[in-house]
Amino acid sequence: MKIKKTAAAVCSIVLFAGTAGWNGIVSAEENTVTVLSIGDSITDGYGTDGSYRKFMYRELTESGYSIDMTGPNWSWGDAEYTDAETGEKFSYDAAHCGYSGYAIEEYSGRNGIRETITSGNYLSEYNPDIVILQIGTNDVIDNHEIDTAGERLDTLVTYILENISDDSALFVTTIPNLDPNREEVYPWFSNYRHSADWTVEYSDEEAEQAVQNQTDSYNEQVRALVKSKQENGVNNIFLGEINGVVDDVKTQLKDGVHPNDTGYKLMGHYWAEQLRTWLGGSAETPPDEPVPAEPVTGDVNDDGAVSSADFVLLQKYLLGISELSENQKKNADINEDELINIADFILLKNMIME
Repeated sequence: MKIKKTAAAVCSIVLFAGTAGWNGIVSAEENTVTVLSIGDSITDGYGTDGSYRKFMYRELTESGYSIDMTGPNWSWGDAEYTDAETGEKFSYDAAHCGYSGYAIEEYSGRNGIRETITSGNYLSEYNPDIVILQIGTNDVIDNHEIDTAGERLDTLVTYILENISDDSALFVTTIPNLDPNREEVYPWFSNYRHSADWTVEYSDEEAEQAVQNQTDSYNEQVRALVKSKQENGVNNIFLGEINGVVDDVKTQLKDGVHPNDTGYKLMGHYWAEQLRTWLGGSAETPPDEPVPAEPVTGDVNDDGAVSSADFVLLQKYLLGISELSENQKKNADINEDELINIADFILLKNMIME
């Protein structure tokens, strides 16, 4: 199995044991992973600064990863987020490649993401380890040739794949459902409220169903595209299912199109989980591939090698913040005493440091 880059490469852990328990202190080696988020206003954060990116960044960095969010927008420094309900504050790397109002490709009234990243040569300039692509919402809003949207997306995806390393990853995601009859966005969906020749007017209910149909059609094209690429030997493209993450248009969308921070938190957590999986080296393994029956001593994350990533995962398990599969538990039982505890932790440390 090909082992991916591991951002949380830990060089030492000091354990303090006492009557009240023990704590782990992790010192992470600098092994920065660059992430380029490409998309439209949902990536940009229309009316909600930082979009999902702020929550993804925080979760990954708190997990021990060194993350460099990159892109042409907000590339000058960090931003700060304050939770409106709790008052909690945190800083995040705000750089990105999201553009409000952009479509997959340029057409009358819309700029295109493909033309933008091509003319800016952004993939070469930023050389990302991970690209997250979420695009297509404006095509759906305009009801713009959705039957062939997958072809336009294929052109964009092919360009990205040709301009990133084979060791990098491209995540292409579905888009959330929409709520077209909200007052804030009602005029945006005007193309759904009359026939193409303007001779028939449609009700709000008919327009809503038509928007849903086009969203479903687009998302099926996204899934089919990723599946086709994978079946044709592209090993560094993966499907994101944001449509299943932001799944309540009434409570998770701010205005019927853009997520509020409730929706963005769900997206951020989802992407943090997806990126952790890829960084751990398991994303290229098909979900139905059998788990190896024979344990590999010390390979806690079951990725085919013993490394500092196993060190991090075992620490999290002992702290009660991560779970292990049965096979991972076998691998973590270094001294084979049918217990997973501090003794195994110390033995794993010695294995890695040797």
